[in-house]
Amino acid sequence: MKTEQTTTVAALSGQPAAVQAQPRRARGRTVHAEAFPKAWLVLFAALTMIVFEGAFRKWVPLFGEGYWKYLMYFSKDIIFGCIFFLPVRSAPSPALKVFEKWLVPGCVLVGLGAAVSSFHGFNPVGAVLTTRSCFVLPILVLLAVPRLAGLPLRRVAMLLAFFTVLNFALGMEQNRLPSDNILNRYSDVGMQVVEVESGVRAAGTFSYITGMSLMSSVGIWAGLVLLGLARSQWQRIGAWATVAAGFGCGLASVSRAPVVVGVAMLVGWMFLSKDGITVAARGLIAGAFCVVIATGFGITPVFSELGEGLMQRDATASDTFRQRAFGQLEEMAGVLQMAPLGHGFGTEQVGGQYYATGQGGFNHFESPLPRLVMETGALGLAGYLVICAGTLLALQRATQMTQNTGARAALRATQLLFLPFFYGTLIFDHTTSAFVWMIFAAVMAAAEINTNQNAETLKTESRNGRTKGGEQSLAERAPFSVTGK
Repeated sequence: MKTEQTTTVAALSGQPAAVQAQPRRARGRTVHAEAFPKAWLVLFAALTMIVFEGAFRKWVPLFGEGYWKYLMYFSKDIIFGCIFFLPVRSAPSPALKVFEKWLVPGCVLVGLGAAVSSFHGFNPVGAVLTTRSCFVLPILVLLAVPRLAGLPLRRVAMLLAFFTVLNFALGMEQNRLPSDNILNRYSDVGMQVVEVESGVRAAGTFSYITGMSLMSSVGIWAGLVLLGLARSQWQRIGAWATVAAGFGCGLASVSRAPVVVGVAMLVGWMFLSKDGITVAARGLIAGAFCVVIATGFGITPVFSELGEGLMQRDATASDTFRQRAFGQLEEMAGVLQMAPLGHGFGTEQVGGQYYATGQGGFNHFESPLPRLVMETGALGLAGYLVICAGTLLALQRATQMTQNTGARAALRATQLLFLPFFYGTLIFDHTTSAFVWMIFAAVMAAAEINTNQNAETLKTESRNGRTKGGEQSLAERAPFSVTGK
């Protein structure tokens, strides 16, 4: 079989690009080297707008009202959708096909549930927002991943790490400032800024507090990815600093959920990832160095003060941890009995409520799963669970086909990040849904080369029985197969 020289781009493992000889019949699965493909720039711009669209709506008068406000609200989705017009760089990998296999029936079930529920009520604005989260963004992922193939995940994690540190620094300042300061403004200027005994609950660059809480989890994910891919102590120092900044964002927002989720992610990542404890142990020196530096710059007392504020809020809160974490399951069961076919598509979105009544707020429930049942019924709930399962199984398939330890650690960290998001506000929070589907696209694109090469190798070896003359298989030469040394 004739071969041709092609250049592949290292992705999850962060290895330098390598020239490899591949069969011509595998040419459709090859990612050709390019300095920085336009699709990568589009994704980076979309991720940037997730973090900063709230800042534009809060602090730039032009984007605070009218059509410009809504244009900025959907800016991240519009930019992400531009990937559709860029060329495909690789055929879909087996892992992406797993996602597609589950997405199609999931969307069908959600669509049927929404159609039946629409006979009981319909809110056009809310319907658009739910359709965006359940249909538009996941389908865009299917279109985007082949165009993003070979994306270095380290660069994505570094970008989000920078945004995490930036929001932590801004959050510390917001926490100390009075509630009427311009930095503490929400996108809805008429909404009262939430303040507790320890200070203002910071929103960072986001429209509201929930965005800062999400940045906490995303920042911790970015730190874990960088820690798994780190090859030097300086890289580990940066990774631990990112994890600390992620926790800092949660503390600055005075929110319990991101802190609990962050601890669960960190512990779960160490025990579920192969060699995760070893990777974390290597970074202990780097972590200790971060503590020394933080103490020297006076940041350690800030964490202590923010932690005390969080404990004060927890002590005075009207709900318990059990109610906050599992109360929605009881509510969901009640709604399934009360309205198994739904009660109106789009009626539970806050944006839909603003359209219908002129005031933003919750309609019947605050928790996401009961709201989903109210909008799409039992069919929609089943479809949503199918979509979530397909996402996690696609990541699992990519993990099984990846030989690099750091790559597997990054994929495990992504699964741990998505679990609380799927259980939480994915459908009803535009920032959550944007983060989830764009991060998923980035991770799957980073894994695209490795899974494609492994699949082609298995087919070739099954046809030939063995490799000839001691030649290495494509999987052995793939970028992921070079484990960190």
